[in-house]
Amino acid sequence: MNHMSKQACAALLSGVLLTAGAQAAVITTSTDQITLGENSNTFTLELRLEEDKPFAGAEFGIDLPEKTTLTQVDYLDQAIREASHTPEVVRDGRVYFGFYGASNAFQGEYSVARLTFTYTGSEDALLSLGTSNVVTLNEDGTTTGDTSSAPFQVKIEREESSGGSGGSGGSGGSERPEEDIDEGETPLNPGVFTDLEGHWGKDAALRAVEMGLFSGTSATTFSPDMALSRAMLVTVLHRQEGTPAAAQAAFQDVSAGSWYESAVNWAAAENIVSGVGEGRFAPDQAITREQLAVMLYRYEQYRGSAPASTGDLSAFVDRDQISPWAEEAMKWAVGAGILSGKDGARLDPQGSATRAEAASILVRLLDR
Repeated sequence: MNHMSKQACAALLSGVLLTAGAQAAVITTSTDQITLGENSNTFTLELRLEEDKPFAGAEFGIDLPEKTTLTQVDYLDQAIREASHTPEVVRDGRVYFGFYGASNAFQGEYSVARLTFTYTGSEDALLSLGTSNVVTLNEDGTTTGDTSSAPFQVKIEREESSGGSGGSGGSGGSERPEEDIDEGETPLNPGVFTDLEGHWGKDAALRAVEMGLFSGTSATTFSPDMALSRAMLVTVLHRQEGTPAAAQAAFQDVSAGSWYESAVNWAAAENIVSGVGEGRFAPDQAITREQLAVMLYRYEQYRGSAPASTGDLSAFVDRDQISPWAEEAMKWAVGAGILSGKDGARLDPQGSATRAEAASILVRLLDR
């Protein structure tokens, strides 16, 4: 029986992709013209990005003329080198690549990457930015993609056909028309989530997408290892119950009028949450696996479905790391098949629950 509403979960957990933002990022290259000798086939471009508002990552789609291949992407600025990177993929002559993090940790001007291309054609050609998506994480955990940046174009000329510095023709039949991926054309088919390949949570993530619980964080990424916050989960449960009102909770870090205030008030009133101590709820804190188990356990009790399954934790090598207040819930989650262990017979109770883990747990809860 489905205990949770698809619409309620999707409203919070789905990524809002490829929608135009109010502020366009500035994307430029190190040059707008490449001249190749008769026997030269390789050239490089440096891609730069400037954004005055905080953002969590960016994806770029470059339209490649015929006989052109992107052979290497070298990320330059340290912050971007240390971020997660989307694998380079090619669809319909457009190559996609990018970077992302788990928070809006980027702001300002960056030398994003040095791109190495191979061009084996003999005619002049045109390489252009076909699409860009600068992704911002919203307060409610959804994502907004700003695709309004003006595209750049780089002309590729052969020395023997350029006729000097003046000629501008040169693109001939090799020039590709610009293509913009708009919201209606966002490629959210699970097959394009390249960062799920080889990931343990692939099947659950694809199932969650199919059920409408999740969508991607970009056109080609699911971001399975991005953390889920405490406020996000509480809001999902609150919306499932029709957003009932409750008295103000005594949490000093839950601001009046915040997007999660009513959900936290309700969850506290119904004993689904009790805070993290010292009068704090820690809404933006990444939820731990044991906190997730406790919230779901208490939520089942609130619904009148007193959990009866009691699992055996003796096989897990880190069972002594489970907080005393979470032990009963962890036994229920394991016994009910809601929570499973990790490699090395670990429960990882103190570890952050990721999008992949949340997808897996919610799918198990819905499908049982």
